[in-house]
Amino acid sequence: MADRIPAQDPAESDPDSVPPVAKEETTAKKRQIPAFLNHFNARDLKIFFRCWVAAWVACLLIFIHPSLDSIGTATFFAGLVLMFLPPSGILLVYLLGAFTLLIGIFLAWAWGVITMKAALAARPAAETQARLLALEQLAAGQAQNSTLSVSEIAQIMVYDGYMLDARVTAVTFCLLCTFIYLMARLRASNPKATFTSIFGIIISDLFLNYTPLLPSFSGTLPLTLVKPALIGVGIGVACSVLFFPQSTSHVVLDSMEDIIKLLQAPLVTSVRTVDADEEQRDPGQLRMTSALVIQKYRSMGPAMAFLPLDFSVGYWGAEDVTAFQGPLRDVLTAILSLLEFQAGRIAGEALTDDVIRRFIDEKPDDEDEKGTREVGAHQLSQLAELLHGFRNPDNNPLRNEVLRELRKTSSTAIDVCVKGLDAVRECIHLVNCRRWFRRPSKAEREQMQQCCEGALEDLRRARLTFINNISEILIREQENRMSDQPTHFRPLMFAMVFEELISNSLQKTESLLARVTEVFEESSKVRVYWPTRFRYAASWASEKKVKAPGAQPTQDDPDRDSVNDDITTNAQERLHATRGYRTRQRHPLSRAILGTYHWFACDEGLFGLRMVVITIALGIPSAIPNSAGFYFREKGLWALIMGQTGLLVYMADFTFSMIARLTGTVIGGVLGLLTWYIGSANGPGNPYGLSAVTAVVLLIIIWVRLYLPPLLLPGGMMGGATFLLVVAYSYDDTHIPQYGNPGVGYTVFWRRLVLALVGVVASAIVQLLPRPPSASRHICKSLSRAVRTLSTHYALLLSVWGKGTTEGRQLAEPLALQLAESLVALDGPIHLLKFEFSSSRFDSASLATVNRLCRSLNRHLARLLLLSASLPREYQDQLARQTGLRDHRLIGQVMAVMGICEQALKTGDALPEILPTPLVKQAVENWARGKTGEIISSEMIRDEGYRKFCVAASAYFAFLGEVDALVLVLKGVLGEAHLVGREMNWLLGDADVSV
Repeated sequence: MADRIPAQDPAESDPDSVPPVAKEETTAKKRQIPAFLNHFNARDLKIFFRCWVAAWVACLLIFIHPSLDSIGTATFFAGLVLMFLPPSGILLVYLLGAFTLLIGIFLAWAWGVITMKAALAARPAAETQARLLALEQLAAGQAQNSTLSVSEIAQIMVYDGYMLDARVTAVTFCLLCTFIYLMARLRASNPKATFTSIFGIIISDLFLNYTPLLPSFSGTLPLTLVKPALIGVGIGVACSVLFFPQSTSHVVLDSMEDIIKLLQAPLVTSVRTVDADEEQRDPGQLRMTSALVIQKYRSMGPAMAFLPLDFSVGYWGAEDVTAFQGPLRDVLTAILSLLEFQAGRIAGEALTDDVIRRFIDEKPDDEDEKGTREVGAHQLSQLAELLHGFRNPDNNPLRNEVLRELRKTSSTAIDVCVKGLDAVRECIHLVNCRRWFRRPSKAEREQMQQCCEGALEDLRRARLTFINNISEILIREQENRMSDQPTHFRPLMFAMVFEELISNSLQKTESLLARVTEVFEESSKVRVYWPTRFRYAASWASEKKVKAPGAQPTQDDPDRDSVNDDITTNAQERLHATRGYRTRQRHPLSRAILGTYHWFACDEGLFGLRMVVITIALGIPSAIPNSAGFYFREKGLWALIMGQTGLLVYMADFTFSMIARLTGTVIGGVLGLLTWYIGSANGPGNPYGLSAVTAVVLLIIIWVRLYLPPLLLPGGMMGGATFLLVVAYSYDDTHIPQYGNPGVGYTVFWRRLVLALVGVVASAIVQLLPRPPSASRHICKSLSRAVRTLSTHYALLLSVWGKGTTEGRQLAEPLALQLAESLVALDGPIHLLKFEFSSSRFDSASLATVNRLCRSLNRHLARLLLLSASLPREYQDQLARQTGLRDHRLIGQVMAVMGICEQALKTGDALPEILPTPLVKQAVENWARGKTGEIISSEMIRDEGYRKFCVAASAYFAFLGEVDALVLVLKGVLGEAHLVGREMNWLLGDADVSV
């Protein structure tokens, strides 16, 4: 029921009522190729080349015999590190990511050394010496009948479990499983610690597998992996410096340029004709465009926070770039409001036609039977009566000639706005992409300055002309209509709201262009900009809410439920302080007990326990005498790591990730086999041929790693890892043969595949039992918290409305964008619910609808909060009086309905049949009592305050309509409870309203 009230206007129901853009359609057509292939541009190709060079150099170390001898059979680990952490971004961010990776390695190393000392101390020294003596004698006896030396036989016997002791094994598993549990919790609670957790667990697995087997202390055990890991990080740093280095300001300006480009298409789309083909009229496509813009803005935010750490050379420094954030956010909000207004109008029109057809035009004779068969029939029937009341003769739509004039005027204004955004984008591109080479000459800068100033003047003139022309058109229409019959508020409401939204877009574009022009004029020389503070680096590593530039959310990213941001929390605390109420505190002992229980039973705690279970299940065969040798020879460590990395916090993510990982393993293995047999044929491995073929195959693997959608990224990384294992172990077996090497070519591949399947099956069992962690329940709780946050924003709106303060303006955009980013981040997890087996009644489609409604509610509340500071006081009082905005009865009903929706999302209980819905009906009735027969004067049409009044009224009615729609969606999923007999409905006072 998005933007229902504007849609209910007959003027909006007319397909010709929205002014289109007269020029040729500029929106992007459907891509004919997958999105991850659409990166053939200079910027992305530079990043790709840098990452490809780093990976290829790391792989060359495998084929250079001196480096292979020095590093060992795990030389491939350098390439594996670069698969996980490619140098695709800013040098500083890469260093921070590498730092988190190395922290995990060294923490695990330190813990492993402590564990090994403690474990070996659990066995008396005398027993150890006696066992070693027996081992030496037995090896000497076997060496007499073998071609192997005594030391080689002794080594084989050690790996076969000759030195195993239950006491050593118990201490090793207890201490290392504790560390693995903590690392798993760290990964689940802070996504930036994913590399810390993964590589820490890998190093811990080495100690877990080898400590019970070894006869003596070996503190350098992880060096086989640490050396190539450090080499991989070093190669990544070198490539970040040598090949197309990027500063933070460069990345931020690139993102701003992309955002402006993305905004131009919706700006045109928002005013095009609605009688185009069905694809163009689909509100879902418009909302997807809006979500794409928000996602791009969201990805820019972390890089903005890193600007104080930026070292760069250019015309603009960190302070200059930061100054663009506020104006850009204003432009984004204004244009997306225009886009969402169009999407809501189309959806509202479709809803109006459907409800009236079902409950008015096709109303059955047996109303009771109809009512008992359809969930939400009581609310829908009242809504149908309300919508039908709007279709009275007094609400005639605007004439076609008036609509043509509106289209022409709007088209001209939008063209100027698009050109203004073009000027901003070209100015940013000139400054950002010509820092070192082909620096702009004085003539080019003067030409750009003139272009910006000209576009700025055009925007100022276009806004005034647009407002005057629209006002004159509406005044003439008003005079013509008055000669026939009195004119009511609703027929002209849409045109005035639309006028104000376009005017606001022009104004915000003008402000952004003015700021860019001013900074461009002041910064005429290339300078060196040094970091201003380093404190952010520490907060990035420690705070889970602080993200890294360019970071993509992982499947088990718990940040996606952080919808109640700090600003919202502060606003809520301020409201609490104003009202003066506090909740009663539990006894400290009770709080301690409950806190401990929740710490272990929360999603992160259960994930850690599952990690411990799978570690014991797949690691214990290495400590059993009968299976230790088989485990070592068959590289059972691969199955252990596969099972550990395959676990995820939620079931839907796990199911999709499991499919992606297995697919990636097969594809990576096939690419590894092709590389090996093409580069070496039947020989021991030609380093030159393998180097050349690897360079070609890495083009595919690195492209997939960089540009595959985040949901498929685990499969891409698993494919790269399998490719490296097949090629590296095959080359190792023929050049530095050791006991336990898995073989050559196909032998390595099928062993890797079998062990991957073992790890996946084990992780699936652990993930499913005793109860699979449902992503559906998690998303329901996240949306429930979002509804609670919206209730807080609604309370904040009521607190500042009519007070004449600027607090609403200061909080509106940060509140709205933060919540919008959190809700948009839920789109991916909601889409993955198709792969989950869950007992929840909510499916992917219903939760996507709830998510969309929450975003609409957020947008309307943000618009009202902004207007609370700019709308004249008398109009604020008038809106509150005529709509009941501050009426305690209606406020209580809105809060009650939103509270019921919040609880229903959390508990899954059915909603009562009779609720104070539709809420919009009560507001419209209140409006009708106070506005019957009002005539809009020419002074009101010209008054900017009255236009904002129309926008506020539209936003408030749409807000109530979306709350009503949320109730219907939840009833459709959960059903209705506490049914009331149809004969009792007269108590509810269903009076007809004609407005």
